[in-house]
Amino acid sequence: MTEHRSERPPRLVTTCAYLGVIGAFQVLQVIIVLTGWYSESGEDQVKRFTDPLVDDGINRGDAETVYRVYLAILAILAASVLVFAVYTALGHAVSRIMVTITAPLMALLGVTQGSFVSILLSVVTLTCVLQLWNADVRRWFALLAGHEAPAPVAASGWPPPVPPAPVEQSQHPAPQQPWAPHPQAYAPPRPKAPTDVVKVLSLITLIGASVVAAGCAFYLLMYEFAREELVRQQLDSGMNWMNMSEAEVRDGYHDLAVMSWVVLPLCLVAIGVSAVLLVRRRRRN
Repeated sequence: MTEHRSERPPRLVTTCAYLGVIGAFQVLQVIIVLTGWYSESGEDQVKRFTDPLVDDGINRGDAETVYRVYLAILAILAASVLVFAVYTALGHAVSRIMVTITAPLMALLGVTQGSFVSILLSVVTLTCVLQLWNADVRRWFALLAGHEAPAPVAASGWPPPVPPAPVEQSQHPAPQQPWAPHPQAYAPPRPKAPTDVVKVLSLITLIGASVVAAGCAFYLLMYEFAREELVRQQLDSGMNWMNMSEAEVRDGYHDLAVMSWVVLPLCLVAIGVSAVLLVRRRRRN
């Protein structure tokens, strides 16, 4: 008899692959917009987003600041969807909940871009989120958590059973034994595995470090390619609440960039260590 093993639903793998590709595409799109901010095509895209705000009475500098904040939030959400989609495909239940929260937010921000591609990607994203809670996917996660017993193993129909040998009739036939099912007709329910503290902490560290690393990398890109624009926006807009001078604003952005360069390698080390621990735990199990 073969032991029952729960197989990962193909629907789950396909859904997580779609979400990961959409998240990576959104991050790449934000990077392209920021790197081409002062190019001809980049200025057209920036004006397409900021012109309605300017028409409402907001000054051009504040409108561009709003657009940068919008891009930053979209990039963080897209990176989170990418990371959570990978861990959802591996069977992490918390990541499935988190991607269910972050993916619709990413889709909502994508719709505001107004292009046909962004609307199509938002619809696909919402459809994928619904597929994450399909009956097969929910059953598979319940099996991983030990909340459901495996399905009974069906008895093989081939080869057919051998007929019993003929028994001579006697005057006193032996009493018939009551029928009882075969003790191995059903696989025993799998006991719920104890919580692995190291695995849980490694997952939390990996997810948190990935999000922080994505934020640091995003800021460093902005600081590298749009430094003067950041300083100008800080001075000209109404965001300079402390009445800082240009030199102080530059120093503040520089200090934040230095801190990002310090935090980013630490996050990468944390990601590597937690990934190694998770791989070792998976092989051990």
